[in-house]
Amino acid sequence: MKNIVILFLNGFCYSIAITLCVDLFVLVITGNPVMLPEFAERYESETIALGVQLFLVGVMSGVTATGTAIFELKRPGILVQSVLFLLLMLAAWIPVACYVWGFHKYVMSMVSTLASIIVTYGICWGIQYKLCRRDVQEINQRLNRKEM
Repeated sequence: MKNIVILFLNGFCYSIAITLCVDLFVLVITGNPVMLPEFAERYESETIALGVQLFLVGVMSGVTATGTAIFELKRPGILVQSVLFLLLMLAAWIPVACYVWGFHKYVMSMVSTLASIIVTYGICWGIQYKLCRRDVQEINQRLNRKEM
């Protein structure tokens, strides 16, 4: 359980920090905040809207980071783990993308969200796959040593 909490908090905090840096960069370059005007209008101020947006992005990323624990389960194979991880990611990302960025209304939102999901899933899956292969190689080496 401790590992799950640490994974969530790390994903939550890192994503907020990265999002803030990107938002500040875009704000300095364009002079416009990185949020839909209709999202900002739901709140009393842009500051509150930004806080809600950052919190939801943090939760979305925290769930994704926590989901990598699925790959640590010993029972299901990599295919089942991969599908479970993808479903968990989608369950966190799609509602946030709909609420914050209008995923269901705007083509650019859909494209950027799907690209983010694919890249994030690919990175997480690739890391876990390499770790899994390393574990299998270590087991095979141990078995080969015992046979000799």
